[in-house]
Amino acid sequence: PTMSSTLILTVYILTFTIGFPANIFTLAVLVSKSRRRPAAPTTHRPPWTSTALTTAELLLLNLTVADLLLLVFLP
Repeated sequence: PTMSSTLILTVYILTFTIGFPANIFTLAVLVSKSRRRPAAPTTHRPPWTSTALTTAELLLLNLTVADLLLLVFLP
């Protein structure tokens, strides 16, 4: 292999070995946080939203899932 393909492979391996465990940890923390806190009873909450995540936590959860999918499907 050429130098550039070795460099790309090294970057992919580093990205996966650092990113995958970090995102799994973040996902586990967010899921446990959503199960630990009961949802606040409001009349404006749709029935399918039973999690107690804040907006920022929900956005972080979506980012974590998207990042995991990117890591799993790296070329």
